[in-house]
Amino acid sequence: MNDVPVADDGESVRHRLLVRALKLSYFSIVWGLIAGAGSVLEGVLAGSLGVLGLGLNVLADVAGSIGLVWRFGVERRDSTRGLRAEARASLVVASALSLVAVSLAVAAINDLVSGSVPRHSLSAMIAAGVSAVVLAPLGYFKYRTGSELASHALMGDGTLSAMGAALGVLALLGLLTDQLFGWWWADRVAALAVAAVAAAEAIRVLRMRPD
Repeated sequence: MNDVPVADDGESVRHRLLVRALKLSYFSIVWGLIAGAGSVLEGVLAGSLGVLGLGLNVLADVAGSIGLVWRFGVERRDSTRGLRAEARASLVVASALSLVAVSLAVAAINDLVSGSVPRHSLSAMIAAGVSAVVLAPLGYFKYRTGSELASHALMGDGTLSAMGAALGVLALLGLLTDQLFGWWWADRVAALAVAAVAAAEAIRVLRMRPD
């Protein structure tokens, strides 16, 4: 008879999910530091609120991912501290979402009032397109893993990544529609819509965080 203890299947599955969550968070940090800074620079140079908002979103995602690396690291070391770590990580993610919402809304309203027009920039379009391609699957896998872990913090961070992908598409469309039709306001209106989604998600994450 084999007396070697066998790990509980549930614990084994959760351990694998925690490892996956950590890998996704580490990737977000590395990608975000590179792509986020680049998008902010391109957005400022091109006068594109969509590209600038994309960069701010990605940098906010970095902050959320750093909090999640700590959160899942704590649970791996001591499973009894998982809920407390989840509550703190949720605050970080909600704060990042709120920052994106406020920044985008203020900038969009200011540009709509002043009539600021984005400048045509091929590099800004490329930055927006590449970010959309990378962030869409990243957001999906974060959200799915967060759902399997019952981690609303990771699900919220997945929404941040998905919003980054949406901003990339909207920024690209905004630059194209301005160039083709002169719709300079499309970039700004799209940013307001994303700001509203970010605010709603921040509220959801706060409501679902453990006590």
